[in-house]
Amino acid sequence: LAHALINGITEFIDQDVEEARAAASKPLDVIEGPLMSGMNIVGDLFGSGKMFLPQVIKSARVMKKAVAYLLPFMEAEKAEALRAKGIDPSTVNEDDVSQYQGTFLIATVKGDVH
Repeated sequence: LAHALINGITEFIDQDVEEARAAASKPLDVIEGPLMSGMNIVGDLFGSGKMFLPQVIKSARVMKKAVAYLLPFMEAEKAEALRAKGIDPSTVNEDDVSQYQGTFLIATVKGDVH
């Protein structure tokens, strides 16, 4: 996956992501693990001047395609979690994310200029 992200190769991304998904305990682990690791390498290469914006955009397209492949699996996982709680997924408004909301903390550093 990292190779595909770094080189912007979308040709076999579905097969690669499926292989990673099969090895992971849940689809989100693929995004948080190998896909983010690959994008971190892309970011480091861009930051060091070894990769340029058009290449970063190609990498982002690969990431987008990989995430799009995983979305149905994540939706199915979410539906299964609702069923486990005794909730019929078809009765839940898809825009209602209240049961997934947590606490979000934002902080600033005094004197930081950004």
